[in-house]
Amino acid sequence: MVWFSYHGGHSGAFCRHAKDSLEEVVARAIAAGFTHYGLSEHAPRFRAEDIFPDETDLGPDGLQAAFRRYADEAFRLRDAYRDRISLLVGFETERLPPADWQTRMREIRDSAPFDYVVGSVHDIDGMVVDVSAERTAAIAEALGGREAMQIRYFRALAELVSTLRPEVVGHVDLIRKFDGPEARFPPAVMREIERVLEAAREANSALDVNCGAYRRGLGPVYPLPQILERAHAMGLRVTLGDDSHGVGTVGVGLDACLAAIAAAGYEQLSYLERDGASIIWRNAALTEVKPAAVKRQRT
Repeated sequence: MVWFSYHGGHSGAFCRHAKDSLEEVVARAIAAGFTHYGLSEHAPRFRAEDIFPDETDLGPDGLQAAFRRYADEAFRLRDAYRDRISLLVGFETERLPPADWQTRMREIRDSAPFDYVVGSVHDIDGMVVDVSAERTAAIAEALGGREAMQIRYFRALAELVSTLRPEVVGHVDLIRKFDGPEARFPPAVMREIERVLEAAREANSALDVNCGAYRRGLGPVYPLPQILERAHAMGLRVTLGDDSHGVGTVGVGLDACLAAIAAAGYEQLSYLERDGASIIWRNAALTEVKPAAVKRQRT
């Protein structure tokens, strides 16, 4: 039996909107029965205008220094706990700064021997779309409406996947975070989503089936059933992401991810594993995946 997550492992030591130490997060993953667990701290931001309000004392230089400390600590933990859990060390991308994000993200990947990358988009041309419903609504109005905003978001994600070829495509439809449980994408948007899926298939990326929105009571897991069903028809890989931001959310909500994967027609999902000096995808039948008994929290 295997139990895994590759999008998450954020901690209060290196992320101001997370909690607890990274070692505490790892200890919780072990206690929750994970056989494989990915650490994917957010990439640092490089411009003052991209800094969140709770990071103003750090600034871009402080965020970059914190990320370097994250990498050092993550690799230390990977070695220290290797006999108890298979830890993989990665990071989660940004499309920031808008003008040269490709160069910045490649430089980060080359800065340490990272095992994998979670390719995520959180902004449209520097406008962050997942902070609050009010801000996202304002961005939609500025871009000509919700459908126009969604199209811009998925085009950005398709470009990121094609450019960086990440192992995992993070929370594919994050753009509908505040749309509620009845969210659906119209045909024009689904055409853009198809391009994301095509890029993921070409890159051999797995889709992150992510319980972040579900755990917060904001709707179904990412991605919506209409996307998961299409991904299954196209033969795409899927994997699990708890999007944990501290001890209290490690593994919480992944039962809903497994249910969504099964409902879309999948009989197996994929997990990353170290094979000598390489990181490879392996497949596990749904019946071989062991969910941990964790209490649901909305944090």
